[in-house]
Amino acid sequence: MADRLCTQSSSKSLTMPALLQAGEAFDCSENKYAVTGPRVWVKIPFLDDTLAAGAVEVQGDNNGLTTMQIHAVLDDGSIYSSHFSEKELAANWRPKGQYGLVVPGSQDPEIRNRIKQVYIAIDDPKVASSMSLIQLASVEKWDALQLPLSVMFAVLCGMAIMPLIYNAFFYGALRYRFMLWHCVMIGAIVAYTFGSSGLIFVIFPEISLTTKMLINYWSLAIGVAASAIFLIHFIEKGKIERWLQALMFLTAMLPLAVTAIVLPVDGNYDMEARNYYHASFLPAFFTVLYTMGHALRRGSKAIWFQIAGWTPIVMFSLDRVARGLDLYIGWPVLDYGLYFTLVIETIILALGVANRIFHMRQQHENTLLQQVELTLLADTDGLTTMNNRRSFEKEFRRNQRTHSYGHLAILDIDYFKRVNDRYGHEVGDEVLRVVGRQLNATPHFASRIGGEEFTLLMPQDNRENRKKYPVNALTEICETLIKAVSDQVPQILEPVTFSVGVAAISKHASLRSIMATADRRLYDAKNNGRNQIVWLDISDANPTKPAGSISA
Repeated sequence: MADRLCTQSSSKSLTMPALLQAGEAFDCSENKYAVTGPRVWVKIPFLDDTLAAGAVEVQGDNNGLTTMQIHAVLDDGSIYSSHFSEKELAANWRPKGQYGLVVPGSQDPEIRNRIKQVYIAIDDPKVASSMSLIQLASVEKWDALQLPLSVMFAVLCGMAIMPLIYNAFFYGALRYRFMLWHCVMIGAIVAYTFGSSGLIFVIFPEISLTTKMLINYWSLAIGVAASAIFLIHFIEKGKIERWLQALMFLTAMLPLAVTAIVLPVDGNYDMEARNYYHASFLPAFFTVLYTMGHALRRGSKAIWFQIAGWTPIVMFSLDRVARGLDLYIGWPVLDYGLYFTLVIETIILALGVANRIFHMRQQHENTLLQQVELTLLADTDGLTTMNNRRSFEKEFRRNQRTHSYGHLAILDIDYFKRVNDRYGHEVGDEVLRVVGRQLNATPHFASRIGGEEFTLLMPQDNRENRKKYPVNALTEICETLIKAVSDQVPQILEPVTFSVGVAAISKHASLRSIMATADRRLYDAKNNGRNQIVWLDISDANPTKPAGSISA
C-alpha cells in the first residue's frame, strides 16, 4: 500500500470523528513519511479484491510500537473502530517482525463489502517502516502460515546454534581466538533471527516491542563488529595488511558506536535515528568486500570461505540498508533471503573454521617435527648418528639430579691417524660408523665427543662385583668393537684396538673434574702401550703390567 497510503500528524488527543470533521488534507507526496506529531494517521483504501473471503487484517512493521488504532469507514460514513495496547500489539504478532490487526467489521461479509477507507493511528512511531510497510492481508491465510513460518525460523535458529556449540566446545580445547569471535557472530545471528522473526514472543510473550527492536538492532551491530575481529584472526598471517586490519576494525566498530548514540536503551529517539543506524553499516560492508579481494590477491586460501559465506549477506544487507534509509520500499520477501544467507553463512564458516583448524594443527605438527629434527641435529653426531658432545653434557647435567650413572669412560681408537693415512678417510669414517653402531647398542649413554674419541656414561651397578663392574663391561665392549671392525671393515689388515680411561662419578663432582680424571687415565693407557683400560691413577714408573690396568 506504499503508493496509495497518505499520512497526517496530530496530537494524541485527536479522535477519529474529530479527524474526519476537521477535514484537513492528508499528505500523499514523497514527503509523506516526514511526520512530526506524536500520533500519525495513515489512510489507505480498502482494496480487498485479491484477498480471500473472511476477515482482513492490517499488517506492518511492529518495531518500537506502543499503541495503535484501526478504524474502518463504510460507504455511509459510519465508523468501526478497534484500539490496541502495546501488549495487544505484541500478542498479534506475525512472522518476520510484523503485527496483524483485524480491520473492524471485516469479519462480517456484508460490512466488509461496504468498507471504503481504513485509518490507522500510530502513537509515537519509531521507524518509518511502521507506515511504509503497511498492507492488507487475509487473516485466514496468515493464521495458516503462522505455524509453518515459525517452525522454519526455529529450524534456522537451530541450524545456526549447532556450529555455535561446535565452536564453543573446540575453543575450550584449542583456544584459537577466531573460534571465540565466531561464537559471538553466531550468537548475534541467532539473536537477530529469534527477535526479528517473532519467535521471541513465543518464549517471552511479555516483552515490549521497543525491547524487541533494540535486540534486533544491537545484535546486528554486535555481529558486524565480531565478524571483523573474526576475519582479522581467521585469515592467515600476512594476508591482510596492518593498515587494512585497522580500517576494518574501525569501520566494524562504527555501527556499535552509532547504535549506542542514536538508539539509547531508554527509547528516547526519533525516526531519523534509524537512518543513521543503517548508514553506519555501509563503510563496514565496503571495507569487507575490499578486504576479501585484497586477501585473495595475496594468496589466502581461508578467504574463500568468507567469499562464499559473506558475499550474499553483503548483497542482501545492502538492499536492507537501502530500504532502512527509505531509499525505496522494495520487496519484504528479500528479508527471508537475508535470514537464509545468515544461517547458511554460519554453516559455511563452521566448515571454514574446521578447515582452518586442520591446517593450523598440521602447521603446528610440522613445526614440532622441525623442532624435533633441529634438536636431533643439534644433539646428534652427523657421521655416526650418536649423541654428540652437547647431548653428552646435557645428559651429565641431568645425572646430577637423578644420579643414574656411576662411571664415565673415555674410549679412543688406537692409531686412528695411521688408518686414515694408510686406507683413506672413507675407510676411517666407516670405522667410526661401526664403532658408533656398536656403542649405541650398549645399555650405556654413548657419545662421540670429537675425532676418534667416545664417551660412555655407565649406569649405577648395585651387584656384589660392582667394583669390577666398569672394567668387565668395558672389556666386553672393546672385544666386541675389535671383532666388529675386523668383520665389517675388511680392508684393514691389522686389528684396530682401543684405549679406555675410566672415572667414578661422585655426587658433587663437576663434569670438568671427572673428565679430567678419565682423560688422564686414558693418556696413561696410551702411554703404557695402548689396547688397555685404566680405571685407577698409576705411577709414572712403567711396569710391565701396571696396577689398575687391563689389556683388552
